[in-house]
Amino acid sequence: MKKFFFILIILVSAGIGGWTGYHSSEVNSDLTELWFQLGFILIAIGLFSIVHIIIHELGHLIAAKLTGYRFLYFRVMRWALVKEQSKFRITRFSIAGTAGQCLMIPPSNVEPMPYKLYLWGGALANFVVGLIGIVLNGFVFDSLYLYIFSITSLIFCIINIYPFSFNDGNTVKHLNRDPVKRQQFFQQLELAGSFTIGKEFEAVDTQTLIENPNEPITEQYNAFVTLAKVYRELERENFGHALEILEPLWQQRNDLVKPYQIEVMREYLFCHLTLGLHETSIQDEILQDKLFREYLKTKQLETYRMQAAISLWVEYDLNQAQEWISKARDSLKQSPTYADKALNTKLLNFISLKVKQEKAEKITMNGIE
Repeated sequence: MKKFFFILIILVSAGIGGWTGYHSSEVNSDLTELWFQLGFILIAIGLFSIVHIIIHELGHLIAAKLTGYRFLYFRVMRWALVKEQSKFRITRFSIAGTAGQCLMIPPSNVEPMPYKLYLWGGALANFVVGLIGIVLNGFVFDSLYLYIFSITSLIFCIINIYPFSFNDGNTVKHLNRDPVKRQQFFQQLELAGSFTIGKEFEAVDTQTLIENPNEPITEQYNAFVTLAKVYRELERENFGHALEILEPLWQQRNDLVKPYQIEVMREYLFCHLTLGLHETSIQDEILQDKLFREYLKTKQLETYRMQAAISLWVEYDLNQAQEWISKARDSLKQSPTYADKALNTKLLNFISLKVKQEKAEKITMNGIE
């Protein structure tokens, strides 16, 4: 797979380089002008990539609406438009390994449930836009930047069609092969809708969650089911039980897709800290993990909550913990779903109570001394 994309990048770079060389020779450009042109090309590729992310997600949106899906949220980079009941709100959050996402609620009482057009819609939109650009560049305009725009769009199409990781192509491939995964896929979308409009993790009936016995626990949809159970226990402050449920995922975390790897490390560490399990080897392993360190740099609710826990139970800095709690509370309104907001509110209240207890104990000890 890496070899495939390496060759693809070489071909695109060669094409752009050839085009640039051809046109620069026509105007006898000097070396300085060529460097400036190369700089503009790199900037253009970056800007065009953002445009193509938007086009890709719009493709999913249009395709889903054509097959009866209902809008839930539309995200590009960190910015998202979320629908709650009949109202819309703009929020900010990110998911590791993704540049955008268009989440839709599947139609009710439809058999067989449509999914192919919804999932292929993004790549189809990139293909159509890229093809139109190539045609215009060949017969109407003669623009290097239109050429780059078109080629970039087609690259987005190929990257999303070629099945790897948890992209559209791989999702369709697995759903085509396994009817249980299709059921899990639709249940995940329906739960996302319920969590957005007012359902809490605590209200999830774990008996209704669909697990695939033919796949390992680390498989994408099975991992979602396990994490839903974990969040249910966290919301009830059953940290010990949550840790037991997490243990198999922790042991096999390297087999998870990147977003779930982060979630497992985050909540595994959180449970250890809340339970007072001073296993420094586990703390060090997670806190020194490159992926987790990068995640902690992101500015969002769960990272602030995690930083508060680290400040309290690892660094023993009560004032810093209180600052992180304040940041997290300010970020509650940015929660992508009602369920996320409710869960993190309860966990922040728990941490805040522990901070107050520690401060009170310090005051008492100082008084005794």
